[in-house]
Amino acid sequence: MAQLSPRIVAKLKRIPDVAVEAARAAMEEAAQDVVDEMRRLAPKESGDLVRSISWTWGEVPPGSFMIDEIRSGKNQGDQYATLRIKIYAGDKDAFYARFQEFGTVDMPAHPFFFPGWKAKRAAFRKKIRDRVRAAIREAWRNG
Repeated sequence: MAQLSPRIVAKLKRIPDVAVEAARAAMEEAAQDVVDEMRRLAPKESGDLVRSISWTWGEVPPGSFMIDEIRSGKNQGDQYATLRIKIYAGDKDAFYARFQEFGTVDMPAHPFFFPGWKAKRAAFRKKIRDRVRAAIREAWRNG
């Protein structure tokens, strides 16, 4: 079996780091696109609800709800970690976000969160996939 040249081995070792950084940047941009769409769809009476819609790499604020964590990458030992970004709505001032989304017995639903996610979900995933592929191609070309 032929051995890989040291140059090719060095290129291959760089790919996980390049892919993770590309995925991270694409996830941040795509999450902001989703947030913008949700804000566009959200009721705007006081502005608290619109201001509460955001994304984070960490924990969501108390009183908020989120779609599931959006992940990119795979855990393969120490090679690279899974990235998890969370898109959420609601906080201490806009605690009623879920009431707007799902309605109550006294109020009809005014969905903004899940329709915003559904409208942007395919583009979100495509942006990550395209950026990671482009970063890997660039690293291979310039490595």
